[in-house]
Amino acid sequence: MVDPRGPGRDLSRFVLPELGRLVETGEPQEPYRLLDPNGLPVASAASFFAELQAASRPATTIRSYGMDLLRWFRFLLCTLQPDDRVDLVPA
Repeated sequence: MVDPRGPGRDLSRFVLPELGRLVETGEPQEPYRLLDPNGLPVASAASFFAELQAASRPATTIRSYGMDLLRWFRFLLCTLQPDDRVDLVPA
């Protein structure tokens, strides 16, 4: 927890690097795919997208969640230590 009385981190100059991407596949069974910085699919996101597909969610919902995940993964990739990134990128 951050102590509001203590010095905080200045995030005014923080720039999130554009690592990874969300791509439209053109395939109805997998409309979007989240790719890691190496261009490989992120398995945990693929599983989540498959669950959304199974629940009959529209492709627009999958895209919206995919954009959120992309921002979150970018943040984690630039803030976590390399040993903590195990689930984010394939070995």
